Amino acid sequence: MTTTPMAVLTFVLALLVVALAPSASALEDAAAGAATAPPTSGQKLRIPASVQATAEIGVVVRVKEIIVDEDVTLVTVSASYSGRFDAVRLAWAHSPTYLEDADGQRYPLQRPDDNPWLDIENNKTMQGQLVFIGRISAQSRQVRLVFNEGNEGDTHLGPGLSLTIPLS
Repeated sequence: MTTTPMAVLTFVLALLVVALAPSASALEDAAAGAATAPPTSGQKLRIPASVQATAEIGVVVRVKEIIVDEDVTLVTVSASYSGRFDAVRLAWAHSPTYLEDADGQRYPLQRPDDNPWLDIENNKTMQGQLVFIGRISAQSRQVRLVFNEGNEGDTHLGPGLSLTIPLS
């Protein structure tokens, strides 16, 4: 059997690829570390969540995920209303709705153009991502999502509701 220079080069390159490729366990370790590492500038971080809170008026809000991006923090939510009014205004314009990090820094809700007050019709569920302006602190191990600061939970115009969400 004769070996051509091209076959030798191909074989050597294949050996280098195998030798330099990270092992499956190294990739799994890196992925696990990324899920718990604090966010750093420029790095997009996805944090799964499963936190739920209710307001007396008949609102249930569930946080499913937090995505920390370069200039915004996205909170994936499911919000449902079942009560005696036709609709509930989850984020009333006259009461602050924000995300707060461990340092007390507040990130305001960027209200969506098509539903600025996050209205939810009776017996309906709203699902999507809430956008908060700014990137949460890298030192934060939890954040607090506040709807209508200072309001009671029994009003259909901005029921007060707060959820503490762990980030680890």
